[in-house]
Parts: sequence; structure tokens; C-alpha cells
Amino acid sequence: MSMLAQRSAGRALERGEERRGVRELAEARRTERLTHLIEFLSAVQEAERVAVDRYHHNLADEQWTDRAKQVLDRVWVTQKTIHVLCTSEVSESARSLAWAVQEIIRKGPEDLGEPQDEKVWAHIHPSRQAFLDLVRDQLS
Repeated sequence: MSMLAQRSAGRALERGEERRGVRELAEARRTERLTHLIEFLSAVQEAERVAVDRYHHNLADEQWTDRAKQVLDRVWVTQKTIHVLCTSEVSESARSLAWAVQEIIRKGPEDLGEPQDEKVWAHIHPSRQAFLDLVRDQLS
């Protein structure tokens, strides 16, 4: 009887340790995803600044071009990381946001009236908001 009780207690302890390990792994993965999502948002924010510099402040020199290439590369690399680490819905939403940012940097706002900075933000806003809402829901 004593042996049966010890065996049962041992199994319960093992199951508890397994559950704790699963929770710790899930939390570590969540933290990793969150880190990469923040990196993506940071890259998108920098891309917005690049677009505003071009279309609101009329910068188009070689330095701006290099900066635009670098920030778009960063946006796409971080988007691909999200594709690897997150759900397909989050990946597709990040991809839509990356396309919106790329489009605004390359083509500029459709309406050439003033103020251009607000038109840049308006172009990006729908896909950015959809991404943020989806990520918030997924992380909850």
C-alpha cells in the first residue's frame, strides 16, 4: 500500500513538473514572439518616418534612398521572422502592413495636397490598426 502511495505521489509530481515545463516553454515563446513583434513595429515606425521625410519634407537625396532601402529590408526581414514564429493570421496581417509601408515609400500618397505627413499616416493606418488589433487579441 505504501509503495502504491509513493508511486502515485511520484507520478503526480512528474505531471506537475511537466505542466510547469509546458507553461514555462509557452511563456518563453510568447516573450520571443512579443520581442519580434516589437521589432517589426519599430521597423514600420522608422519606415513611416522615411516616407514623411520624402513626401512632407521633400527629401530625395542619396542618403534618403539608402535609408529607405535599409528600412524596407528591416521591415521585410522582421515580417518574415513573424511568419516563422506567429500564427498565419498574424503573419498575413504583418505582410499587409509591410506592403502598405513599402507602397507609401515607393509611390507616395495618392493625393498630392498638403499636408503630406497626414496622408502618409492615413495610408498606413488601416493595415497598422488591423495588425495591432489582431496581435492584441492573440496575445491576450
